[in-house]
Amino acid sequence: MNDSDWAALVRDLQNLDDGTRTLAVRVAVAVGAAERIHRTATPEDLPRLRALLNDGSFFVREAAAWPLAELAGAAALPELFQAYQRGLDEGHDNDGFSAALTELATADPEGVRRVLEGLVKSGDPAMQENARWLLDYL
Repeated sequence: MNDSDWAALVRDLQNLDDGTRTLAVRVAVAVGAAERIHRTATPEDLPRLRALLNDGSFFVREAAAWPLAELAGAAALPELFQAYQRGLDEGHDNDGFSAALTELATADPEGVRRVLEGLVKSGDPAMQENARWLLDYL
């Protein structure tokens, strides 16, 4: 995806507009952008997807989680869990994010198990708790 197309998708995800759109239109645009990123992201977009995990919006982080999990696989679990935990800390239910993580566990149970077993031994209590949670899906 070229830089200008990516920038437009991120703008739509973040609901940045000139204030002329109604809430319903802004929501539809953001959901459409999330679907487009999921459908069209390629391995070349991995650095940009990783950057979106640091966005201030839980919606943007969740939108990045799906394609990142699918493209990078189990290796992305530590950074996915950091963004996931941020959503929990902010009070979000992370339903979409949870679905992306459980789908990854279903798609690559052996690879995910290896990473999770290492994360359970990490010194980060939140990382350990999230790893244990996902291990339950295996």
